[in-house]
Amino acid sequence: MRSDPVDHVRIPHFLDIATYVSMAAMSLLGISGLPSLRSQLLALALVILFGVLYRFAFRSGRYEGYSSLYFGAQALILGLLFLLGSNNADAFNFLFLILCIHIAVVSTARVAVLWIAVCFGIVSLITLATRGTEGLYAVVFYSITFVVSGFFGFTIQQLERARDRNERLVEELQSTQRKLQELAVVEERNRLARDLHDSVKQQVFAISMQLSAARAFLKEGDKAYASVAQAEKLAQQAGAELTTLIYQLRPPVLEHKSLTEAIKVHVNDWMRQNNIETELNIGDVSVSLDSEQALFRVLQEALSNVARHSQANKVWVTLKSENDHVTLTIEDNGIGYDPKRIAKGIGLDSMNERLAAVHGRLETSSLQTQGTTVTATIRRS
Repeated sequence: MRSDPVDHVRIPHFLDIATYVSMAAMSLLGISGLPSLRSQLLALALVILFGVLYRFAFRSGRYEGYSSLYFGAQALILGLLFLLGSNNADAFNFLFLILCIHIAVVSTARVAVLWIAVCFGIVSLITLATRGTEGLYAVVFYSITFVVSGFFGFTIQQLERARDRNERLVEELQSTQRKLQELAVVEERNRLARDLHDSVKQQVFAISMQLSAARAFLKEGDKAYASVAQAEKLAQQAGAELTTLIYQLRPPVLEHKSLTEAIKVHVNDWMRQNNIETELNIGDVSVSLDSEQALFRVLQEALSNVARHSQANKVWVTLKSENDHVTLTIEDNGIGYDPKRIAKGIGLDSMNERLAAVHGRLETSSLQTQGTTVTATIRRS
C-alpha cells in the first residue's frame, strides 16, 4: 500500500553514525538484561532487522512512497523488543527515540506528530502493562524525550533544507557567472566585428577602389602597371579575408536567433541553393554561446562538404538533447569516401578544432556508395 510521499530530505552522515552507534550500544545493554539465551538471540535478530531496514530502505530512499509501511514495520520491530521484558528496557526505548528522529527528519509536521504519537503510545502501553502504576513515572519521562526527539529531527530537516537551498543558490550564481562571461566574450566579438567592418574593411575597400582607378589610367606597358595591378589584387584578397574573419567572429544568423532557429534558416537556404532535399529533426536544446557557434560551424562545414563532394540527393539533419549531451548529426546518401584516402581539404580538422575548444567531439563514418554521417556531440550547459 502506497502512502502520500514525504518531502525528500538528504540524510546527514552524522545521523547514520548516531543510529549505528545507538543500535550497537543500546542493543547490547538491552540484550544483557534478558533472562534466556533464546530471548537474547531473538532480540539480536530483531535489532539486526531494524538496522537492515534502515540501511537498505530508509538510507537508500526506497521507503519513499511507502513511508507508512516502513515506519510501521520499524515500530513493530521495536515493540517486539520491548515485549521481551528486558531488565534494561530503557535501552530499547532509546531506539524508539532514534526512530522518531528519523520520522521527523523526512516527514511533514502533521505526519511526524502522528507517527511519534503512535510510537509513544506503543511504549506507554507496554510500560504500563509490564510495570503497572509504577510505570507512570517512566511514561511521563518518555513523553518529554519523545517530544525532544521530534523537535531534534525537525531541526535537522530545516538545516538540511537550508543547506540544499544554499547549494542551489551557489550553483545558480555560478551558472549566471558563466553566462555573463560568455555574453561578455560574445559582445566583445561583436564589437570587434563591427569595428573591423566599419573601419578597416571600408578602408581596404577604398584602397582597392583607388588602385583600380589608378590602373585604369595606366597602360600594360607602363612600369607601374604590374605593381598597381598586384597591389589591387592583394587589397581585394585582404578584403575577402576580412569578410571571412568578421563572419567567423560571430555568424550573423546567430546574432538574434537561437541555435535551433539558426539551423532551420541555414538549412532551408542551403537546400534552395543546392537543390538537395533535406529532412530536419530539430529539438530545442540548451548549450553555451560558444557551443552554439561551434555546432553551427560544424553544420556549415558538413553541408558545404555535402554540396561539393557527396553527389547526394538527400540529407538528414538532426539536433537532439539526451543524457546531458547535445548531438548534431548530418547524414547524406551520397557516394561517401574512403577514410584512409581522405583529402586534407575536406574540413574535418577545422570541425575537430572547433569542437575541441568547447570540450566536444566529432565522429565521422562513411562507406563508399553509401553516404557519410557527421556527428558532433557537446555536453549540455
